[in-house]
Amino acid sequence: MFEIKYSDLAGRIGTLHTNHGKIETPAFVPVLHPVKQSIPADKIRKMGFDVIITNAYITLNRYGDQARKRGIHDIVKYDGSIMTDSGGYQVLEYGEVDVLPKDMAKFEMDIETDFAIPLDKPTGYKLPKKLAKEYVNHTLKVCKQTLKQKKNNGQIWIGPIQGGEHFDLVAKSTKSLVEMKFPMLALGSPVEFMESYEYKLLAEMIITAKKHIPAAIPLHLFGAGHPLTIPLAVALGCDTFDSASYMLYAKHDRVITEDGTRKLNELEYFPFDCEVSAKYTPKELLELKKQERTDKIALFNLYSIKAEVDRVKQAIHEGRLWEYTMKKARSHPKLFEAIDIITKNS
Repeated sequence: MFEIKYSDLAGRIGTLHTNHGKIETPAFVPVLHPVKQSIPADKIRKMGFDVIITNAYITLNRYGDQARKRGIHDIVKYDGSIMTDSGGYQVLEYGEVDVLPKDMAKFEMDIETDFAIPLDKPTGYKLPKKLAKEYVNHTLKVCKQTLKQKKNNGQIWIGPIQGGEHFDLVAKSTKSLVEMKFPMLALGSPVEFMESYEYKLLAEMIITAKKHIPAAIPLHLFGAGHPLTIPLAVALGCDTFDSASYMLYAKHDRVITEDGTRKLNELEYFPFDCEVSAKYTPKELLELKKQERTDKIALFNLYSIKAEVDRVKQAIHEGRLWEYTMKKARSHPKLFEAIDIITKNS
């Protein structure tokens, strides 16, 4: 399922094989809403993104049996590999969802997603340890049940690692999922860490998990899509990572650049060429109506993220990932704190 070609630090260039083709890692996985798609999925595919992630819980609520008949690829109009979040984000936001884990697992099988995730209970950030332990145990129980009911149909089931800043729980979660023989794992709840600029804690969480993951098992990182954090995540051993950052920033007229984000009205020139910057200047883009402007910025942001991933791959290929990660870390003092973690564990 996973072949490693080159490696540097804990980062590696590899190939993931799915029912819908090959994915070269490290790979950014754009979040795509299953109902509201202002940037068409086939456009994202043509840009070179061979895997996307969409929400199975929203798909179930919106399409129900229609999704079972058509399949997720037809629903979102995408012919590459698809990963589905089973509703963990909604659980994190609202506490519960109105579907049982076994029913969600059955739905993910029915819609034939390439990467399926059990309906876990994310620990998030700053959750008391007693409650975090309950969430981890609940998630592990659900994961075990899900593996018992899964079909041998080529789907790749991803085991969600929980525990947050409670690293002993992260270790327990990881070891248990490896023992269950999940072919791929994913580190849950990092978004709140990054929103709080707790990059050091995030690095420790990734390293804690990686210590217990065999090299043949790829690791996904939920919610990581900023160019400043991508080199760090890859250097620590994350193979794929998803985010809706490209669209979320665009809604606030924020442009993703190589060294951070900038308000569109602060730019006189775009930092690199793509189909958006070839047609518009920042000022011309500001004159567009809100929705059109948002979509154009989101498209630019996708190109920016893809360029960053390609720079990281080149750094791995040339054996200079440490140098490149250090360069990025100097852009933000909180990010630089995470470098100590890499140094101590390298």
